[in-house]
Amino acid sequence: MYHARRIVDTVAHPDDFYEFDKKIHAPEGSLLPWPWGYDYAMAQIARAGVAIGLSSNPIEIAAWVPPAAVVVSIALLLLICAELGLSSWVTVLAGLCMALSPTTQVLHGVGQLDHHFAEFIFILAALAFGLRWLRQSDSIPKAIVLGITLGMAPAIHNALFILQLPILIVLGSFWIAHQPISRRGAKIVAASLVAGTIGILMPSEPFQMGRFEYYTLSWFHAYVALCSAATCIYFTHTSFRRSTLIVALAAIALLFIPLLTQIHHGSEFLVGNLGILKAIAEMQPPLKIALTPDRIALNRIYSLFIWAAPAAWLICLIACWRERADRRLLFWLTSIMGLTLLFLQLRLHYFGGFALYLPWLFIVDRWSKRSALHQTKILLVATLILILLYAPPLRYQIAAPAPISNEMSFVPLRPMFAALEKECAKDPGVVLADNNLGHFLRYYTDCSVIANNFLLTPQHFQKVDEVRRYLSMSAKELEVAAPFVKYVLVRPAEVGAKDGQLRYRFFFDGNSRLANDLLFDAPERVPPSYELLYEVRFEEAGNLPYAKLYRINHDKASAGATTK
Repeated sequence: MYHARRIVDTVAHPDDFYEFDKKIHAPEGSLLPWPWGYDYAMAQIARAGVAIGLSSNPIEIAAWVPPAAVVVSIALLLLICAELGLSSWVTVLAGLCMALSPTTQVLHGVGQLDHHFAEFIFILAALAFGLRWLRQSDSIPKAIVLGITLGMAPAIHNALFILQLPILIVLGSFWIAHQPISRRGAKIVAASLVAGTIGILMPSEPFQMGRFEYYTLSWFHAYVALCSAATCIYFTHTSFRRSTLIVALAAIALLFIPLLTQIHHGSEFLVGNLGILKAIAEMQPPLKIALTPDRIALNRIYSLFIWAAPAAWLICLIACWRERADRRLLFWLTSIMGLTLLFLQLRLHYFGGFALYLPWLFIVDRWSKRSALHQTKILLVATLILILLYAPPLRYQIAAPAPISNEMSFVPLRPMFAALEKECAKDPGVVLADNNLGHFLRYYTDCSVIANNFLLTPQHFQKVDEVRRYLSMSAKELEVAAPFVKYVLVRPAEVGAKDGQLRYRFFFDGNSRLANDLLFDAPERVPPSYELLYEVRFEEAGNLPYAKLYRINHDKASAGATTK
């Protein structure tokens, strides 16, 4: 939803593209925690669509970019299959796996404007172009394409600098095995990587501010690119000996020193140890969910392939050792990295989604080629098994309609957003609401929000804690503690039914004094400074309240305090 906000703003005012948003994390505002590349590119596509008359609404054009981009993802997958030498039948099966995977629907669905589909494309591109270059390492065009791809990837998401790691490990393995790599090709890759990185850094505001952090496009990424380029050249311009190994290890240890703080913060994010991350569904590890009664959901999210993922990880690890001097090492390493990230968080499925099925298809392909007499039978059985593995998502996930905006509460709250949109157009101010609504309110209104679901930097977690504190106050206490708040939107985190009664669960462990005052109290008990603007009720369940929107008239509050 927030991507849509910046895309729309950029289409309307292309010269005012912003990386600091004064209307989030109010009243301070903050830098956006992802780089400029994705939103700016999407805005240009939307502008072009408007210019040629596809639609007058840029979001209607942008909404169709993710499904159109699935062609790119499949093309890159087919290129990877070709570089791995897979047969036509197995390559078709790989394409079928991507088509049937529910994660493909999540990434490439209509209106899925999150940047993850673009990340997925760069992950596949880094692997495909890396395999092509390793096959012909003296090719200047292939070296340039690989270097530019790796250099530009962080413009889509800051964390994609990690795509440089597998290719460096491959070069190190080749170096140890005395496997020759073209020096000229390595220089071109290194130079293209640095050039691509500098190209995306120059427009970046955090880089211009001199910041050094992995969660903004900053000098951190310049440093990593230079280190990767130097490592690439070192591995291809020296011979492996005891002395050169000692130099390499010492240099790597020294180069890592400036990165230690960032590595620590990144690892804490990945394992969900920061702030409220453990409470967010998409941050949960799939293997943890596998030990709960909710394990059946994994079948719909990933297919039955998820249960073979640990075995696939071990197979890739063994293959890394066996093929440590072969260019396919890049495939096995990338698969290990992707599966490891997939194991850490549900949301990181795009790193390892291809590795759920492609290593198995590689084995099937090799097995079928070694058994020429039974090749057709093997491939037919593999096809049948594959269809069975995708039966749960085919039945329960892919054909099922996705909730609008991926938010179950969106439909009942949409009229409230419209009401607030009109109020903010006349009288903009700060809205107090739970962080899950932050992006929606920023998109639909001209008001500011205190917190949203940007949960990465220290400020992000401080603002969530601030919202938690305000929601735990009474209505009268809030007026005093947060005089800058003009609107309040209260709602439960979840509503369920038990014994014929609605059961409310509130955000932040049920600490809901403000909701008790504004959502459930009789209107005459609500402080007079709170003006009810809109409410949503469960008419079919006894006309019980679900959400209410108020304006705080601080003048009335001050007058009441003076009178007393």
